[in-house]
Amino acid sequence: MKPIIPIIPSLKLLLATLPLLISAGCTKDTGPANIEDTGTPPSLRSEQTAQIITLSSQQATDLHIETYTVSDAPITFAIDAPGEVFAAPERISVVSAPIDGRVAAIFAHEGEKVSKGDPLLELESLEFANLVADYLEATAEITFQEQQVERLRVLTEDKISPLRNLERAQADLRLAKTKQSAALARLRAIGITQQQMRFWDPFTSEPNAKLTLYASIDGVVNEHLIDLGESVNAYDKLLDIIDNTEVLVRGFVSPEDASFLQPGANLTISERSGDDLSGRTLSASVTTINPALDQYNKSVVLNSIVKTDQNWPLVGQSVRLTYQANPTENMISIPLSAIQFEQANATVFVQRSETEYEKRVVEISRMTAEHAILNSGLEPGEKVAVTQVFSLKALERFEQFAD
Repeated sequence: MKPIIPIIPSLKLLLATLPLLISAGCTKDTGPANIEDTGTPPSLRSEQTAQIITLSSQQATDLHIETYTVSDAPITFAIDAPGEVFAAPERISVVSAPIDGRVAAIFAHEGEKVSKGDPLLELESLEFANLVADYLEATAEITFQEQQVERLRVLTEDKISPLRNLERAQADLRLAKTKQSAALARLRAIGITQQQMRFWDPFTSEPNAKLTLYASIDGVVNEHLIDLGESVNAYDKLLDIIDNTEVLVRGFVSPEDASFLQPGANLTISERSGDDLSGRTLSASVTTINPALDQYNKSVVLNSIVKTDQNWPLVGQSVRLTYQANPTENMISIPLSAIQFEQANATVFVQRSETEYEKRVVEISRMTAEHAILNSGLEPGEKVAVTQVFSLKALERFEQFAD
């Protein structure tokens, strides 16, 4: 028989450690313990937090960053726009044929100066002769009926004629006056004045078949569209007269820029010669602003009535317009040197302390030659870096890669 005493201590040790081994085997593996979570690098986070650039004291001294204090204050800036010159509404007269006829005479030709009331041309028209005849006939009938009424009134008072005869004559007189009023309205519609009709005698005048057209304004005959002897229809354009002492200048401004302009805004009109602007300029102001976009170029039309300088600008000329925008509300603007662009975003560095700067996205409303007008992103009193902006951007990139 082999001795068993020597293995008893080993058995006791195994029995003592077995519960510990079973306990360890049944425990769930929860992974490594006490490992610090370093987080996601800033460049990979879906929600960006405020990005702070921290400088050392030596860096702040070496960079010597200059800042600009943000404020909301009135601001004036220039808006450039193309423009076109038109005849002013009260300085152009389009002469049209008031009635069918034939051009019998031309008294004023293209380029000639005319005064208001000067004869321009003469139309020969049978229709006009009929209108004159209707008026003269109605006028003669009125004269006859007035005499009839007066005679019958006396006879009625003397009991010689019945009252119904007088009433009949009075009705005929009213009818004659109505016909005369209708004929007079037709004559005035084609341009005949009361002064012209004063010389018409219903008993001696013969119906006139020739209608003379007169100038309605002072100016220069711009264009003839008819020839002598040509037949024309009613409402056909015959010629036009332009008075170039005053013109209408229309500027075409984008809807975004138009929001900064109001009637009364000052503008400078410049003559365009090719791609360059000559030294010829004229000062004016905005008279009215159209409420809807121009259907051709989708721009807001700004109208300015302008007195010309030595006959300039000319009707039909293209000009360059520079408007002085002066918004009624205070606006936040910062120097362009404070802005950096990252793809579609405009960013600035806001100073939080002498050694800390926050990178912030701003929304730009418009940019002028020196400033950017903001919709949002900054508040009055904050300070933004206007120098060493590229250095701050480089340090911000370095900190991102370091993370």
